Amino acid sequence: MYVAAMNPTAGSFVVNPRLQRHFFLCAITFPEQQSLFTIFNAFLSKHFNKYANPMQELVPIMIRTALQLHSEVERNFQKTSINFHYEFNVRHLSNVMQGML
Repeated sequence: MYVAAMNPTAGSFVVNPRLQRHFFLCAITFPEQQSLFTIFNAFLSKHFNKYANPMQELVPIMIRTALQLHSEVERNFQKTSINFHYEFNVRHLSNVMQGML
């Protein structure tokens, strides 16, 4: 059994079809903003439900702000050969939300 992964932003983009036929290809894209909002809203709303109403009203604002900040950081800090560590994904957003919890 073989497992392989490719980075779509670096390296060679051509895979020999004779090799590729042995693999099942699966590509997962980054979730849409609305999907991320729904997921994180479920977690934060449940957690902040035990606090006063003004705190509950801030939950959607905090989520939208975090998503907007993540989009700005992702757009401004592009991955290059020098800055190869600029990789931003859902895990980073989850860490932000976990910090809020």
